[in-house]
Amino acid sequence: MKTMTCKQLGGPCDERLAAESWNEMVQKMVAHVSANHPETAEEMKKMHEADPKKWGRETKPKWDASPAV
Repeated sequence: MKTMTCKQLGGPCDERLAAESWNEMVQKMVAHVSANHPETAEEMKKMHEADPKKWGRETKPKWDASPAV
């Protein structure tokens, strides 16, 4: 299990999200941003449309370096 904040994942707040895998964290981040930060969700959607792998390339190394709890 790893825990990261919304901010560490590219969002605007300090809410902590926990997941067992990178894929689970991606799903939790998408759900969190969609529910709580519509402006950020729109920015992420545009980034994904322009380069579907950009967010993962930038964020997965942070996940990999994050300690398991």
